[in-house]
Amino acid sequence: MKKAMYDVIYIDSHGDETPLAQHMTDRKDAAEVAKHEAAERGVGRMVLPGSAKLPNCVCVVPVFPEAA
Repeated sequence: MKKAMYDVIYIDSHGDETPLAQHMTDRKDAAEVAKHEAAERGVGRMVLPGSAKLPNCVCVVPVFPEAA
């Protein structure tokens, strides 16, 4: 099984997603990016392990590469 990577996305009030960082290998680093970007935008931040999209949020989303 391959190790999870993390994407950081911004979800605006309309539910549209903007990628901010992709395939980060360290969860702490992804969380730091999310923290910084959320502060810049004046919005909340979350780690989403499969929950529903939340508007006005910078989110860290775990992604799993496909098996070869």
